Amino acid sequence: MNRSTRNRNSLSSQRQLSTGLGKASLFIVGLLLVAGCGNQPSTPSSTSATSSAHEIVEPTVTETEKAPTTTEQESSASTTDSSSATSTVTDDDTDISGTTILEAANKGTLPDLPEGLSLGSSRSTLVQLQGKPELGGTEGPMLSYGTLDVTFDANDQIVEFTSGADVYKKLKIDTVIANLGTPAETNDTSKDIAYTAEATYHLTNRMFPKSFLIFSYNTQSQHINYVRLYTDIQ
Repeated sequence: MNRSTRNRNSLSSQRQLSTGLGKASLFIVGLLLVAGCGNQPSTPSSTSATSSAHEIVEPTVTETEKAPTTTEQESSASTTDSSSATSTVTDDDTDISGTTILEAANKGTLPDLPEGLSLGSSRSTLVQLQGKPELGGTEGPMLSYGTLDVTFDANDQIVEFTSGADVYKKLKIDTVIANLGTPAETNDTSKDIAYTAEATYHLTNRMFPKSFLIFSYNTQSQHINYVRLYTDIQ
């Protein structure tokens, strides 16, 4: 082989080698570019942002906002029931009830009477506290003071009060029974006074063991006509 042929062959090999190296360099640069793009931080998609914006945040419940427990509810109901059971029943916005009348009667008096006047009091005590009767003198087995009648025994001691004060007439017999329970006796008095009856309760007055509290009432309207407190001293 002559020199010119070797030179051409050598030049051709060098060009092929140079071309191969160029292609390899381009391939490596391309890999580096791809790797660089893969490492860039990704931007959140609009779908993800929208989903986050519509998330429902549950409110937190503090200690003071917690609902009462079952035990607390039962305790509250028990207190309410207890208060209802001990309260007395009244009518027409009056403070007088069957309970207050009975409490006074067990002490030998009635709520509308002056303090110091009771069963067993003398005639002179009555006149001193209540004054003189509107009609008549201060003698006789019974003295009348408007809506109040007072009866005496042979020793001039009081054995009976009958009061038709307005404060009693505001009450109804069913309200009295709700306070005091079923009466010991119920008598029909309609033969004497139309549409009337009496409910009698036995008392626990130690000074007068045989003493009674009577409510006369209208059988139609149920309103009290009068209250009678008396003792059987015989």
